[in-house]
Amino acid sequence: MYAQQPALGCDDKAMRIQSQQLKHDFASQGLSVYKDAMISMESHQPFPVAVQLDKGKLYQLIFIGSRDSKKIGMELFDGADKKIDERIIKNPKEQNFIVYSFTPEKTDMYLLVFTQIKGNKNMCGSFSIMQPGGQDAGQIPPPPPTAPANNKPAPTPRYVPKKK
Repeated sequence: MYAQQPALGCDDKAMRIQSQQLKHDFASQGLSVYKDAMISMESHQPFPVAVQLDKGKLYQLIFIGSRDSKKIGMELFDGADKKIDERIIKNPKEQNFIVYSFTPEKTDMYLLVFTQIKGNKNMCGSFSIMQPGGQDAGQIPPPPPTAPANNKPAPTPRYVPKKK
């Protein structure tokens, strides 16, 4: 059995709309998008993301998981691999996203680890990092008002190289 490599680029329109709405809400508070991606995830497999964060700057870390998951989690580690915090949602049908406010005590590479549990299925996730100011603040258009009925990942997501 081969482990799935972390992959960017999946298509879950309802999740994308939800992500746009959250980013729009934070943009109206003067925040801009620092990092943003839709990610293909495998159940029970951690999805690590390393990101440089600056001392004293407030960041909003946003992770959206599948409403069909049994559990959604986010862990935050500093550059010395010390766990800073962990957030878990045990009933994603009620709330399928984590918003975590974080102000680093030092400029460093931080590791975010996202997980979802949903049987043996693959699923989409979305993560964004919002920061104060910048060109994007207030410029994110509001999302469309309704979600589509077909909520399945695209068979060939963009930006993901095909395996040889």
